[in-house]
Amino acid sequence: RSSAKMAAPLAPLVLLLLALGRPALSGAQATEGAAAAPHRRFEYKYSFKGPHLVQADGTVPFWVHTGNAIPSADQIRITTSLKSQKGSVWTKNKSIFEYWEVEVTFRVTGRGRIGADGLAIWFTEEQGLEGPVFGAADKWNGVGIFFDSFDNDGKKNNPGVIVVGNNGKLLYDHQNDGSTQALASCQRDFRNKPYPVRVKITYYQKTLTVLINNGFTPDKEDYEFCAKVEDMVLPSQGYFGISAATGGLADDHDVLSFLTFQLTEPGKEAPTPDAEIPQKDKEKYQEEFEHFQQELDKKKEEFQREHPDVQGQPGKLFELFFTDDVFETVSDRELRQIFEGQNRIHLEIKQLNRQLDMILDEQRKYVSAVTEEIAKRGAVSPGQQGQVNKPHGDS
Repeated sequence: RSSAKMAAPLAPLVLLLLALGRPALSGAQATEGAAAAPHRRFEYKYSFKGPHLVQADGTVPFWVHTGNAIPSADQIRITTSLKSQKGSVWTKNKSIFEYWEVEVTFRVTGRGRIGADGLAIWFTEEQGLEGPVFGAADKWNGVGIFFDSFDNDGKKNNPGVIVVGNNGKLLYDHQNDGSTQALASCQRDFRNKPYPVRVKITYYQKTLTVLINNGFTPDKEDYEFCAKVEDMVLPSQGYFGISAATGGLADDHDVLSFLTFQLTEPGKEAPTPDAEIPQKDKEKYQEEFEHFQQELDKKKEEFQREHPDVQGQPGKLFELFFTDDVFETVSDRELRQIFEGQNRIHLEIKQLNRQLDMILDEQRKYVSAVTEEIAKRGAVSPGQQGQVNKPHGDS
């Protein structure tokens, strides 16, 4: 009883000590985090981005596409909004670096309120060209980040993002949307957004982190935390891929870019540039360039024949092509203002959520510290009470 009395006045003291100690700790952590930033290098052989994404033969340099995937000049449509479609794109070569970061930009659009099935981003030991897991092979060795549109288990937690690891032996649990195998997850709606959805996936020092931009704003760096998996061991070399599938319901799954970066730990020797492009590839790219130049010259000649009156007159050229679109209509301006207002509301709500999360986190820390201190002070109380009450019981 006396220990409990001592613990009560200690609570404010514990809170004060924690409050005073926190800024210094945060500053130290921030300094340590900045000092540990890895060296980041773009890897073009494991990336693609429009425009001019495909070559004349319909292929994407350094990538292979399968199933219903359709590459075009500015994107790759992994599946169209038709039932029972599957498609994927994979790097042709294995990565040779241990740690990496990928930035993927995509759109998932459909006419229905509910879509299916979803899209997956992969890093696996072997290419999973075709299969039942969002259009890719099951029993993969590596990790898949799944953007699951359809609620198979009826728990109303879709659309959602889940991280599933596999050692090459597990079958994906479709009926439960992978919830029994998920290493981490977050609930995010990525369908039918006004801007493309952006995802940043980082694997560094055995930790996988997933950040997502929900596509509400045009700010490319407006990422939110989604998931984190620590002590994750992935193959030292593997293939990057992205796949999608539709079922009874269907969405268009379009990938606008897939950018890969090699991460090197501080203090280690910076990676050396790759060897020169093979001569065979050089000749192919040169041929593509010459073909493009010839087509451009033909278009110029055709334009000059069709518009002889605008040659040498830039003002007329501008008037011919741009005067109809240079001014927005009243309805366009109102729509733009409404949309900008929605963006501002979204940003304000997100800022309030961040502040609320910080307050709740601090509260949890303080309650935990006070509870531990009271428990320590009150640990001897039962024994002391027993010594006092024993003679009273005998009498």
